[in-house]
Amino acid sequence: MDPASLLMAATAAFNGVKKAVEMGREVQDVFKQLSKWADAADQLYGIIATETNKSPGIFESLNFSKSATAEALDLSAAKLRLQQMEDEIKLMFYYGELQALGQKGYADFIKDRREIKEKRRKLIELQVKKRKKFIENAWYASLLCIALAAGVYFSILFYEFGQANGKW
Repeated sequence: MDPASLLMAATAAFNGVKKAVEMGREVQDVFKQLSKWADAADQLYGIIATETNKSPGIFESLNFSKSATAEALDLSAAKLRLQQMEDEIKLMFYYGELQALGQKGYADFIKDRREIKEKRRKLIELQVKKRKKFIENAWYASLLCIALAAGVYFSILFYEFGQANGKW
C-alpha cells in the first residue's frame, strides 16, 4: 500500500476512535478502534522507514513513480499527521474522555508497546540468525557431498585402474 492510502486508513480509524469516545462507548470498543488505528499507523511507519532506507535489489529496475520532492512531501505529511494523531490520543488519556484510564493507562500503553516492539525486534534478529546458520549449514553439507562424491569417484577410478593393470 502507498503512504497516502495508509494515511487515509489511519485517519479513518482515528476518527472512529474519536467518535467512539464521544459516544461514550465501552473501553473495549475504544480500544478496538485504537487497535485499528495502531495497525494502520505501524504499517505507515514501516513504509516511511523502508522508503527512507530502501536499497534496490541487484536486478531490480529503478522506476520512480513520483519526483523526489513529491515523495518527500508525502512522507513528511504522513509523519506530521501521525504525530498529531498520537498527540491527540495522549491528550485523550491525560485530559479528555479517556481520563478515567489516566496517565498510568497511557504510560502502561507506551510501556507495553515498547516491550512488544523489542520482543518483535529480537524475534526478527533470531530468525535472521537462524536463516544465516541454515544457509551456512547447507553450504557445508553441499561441500561435504561434493567431497564424498569425489572420494567415491576417485576410489572407483583407482579400483578400476588396479584391475586394468592386474594389481587386484
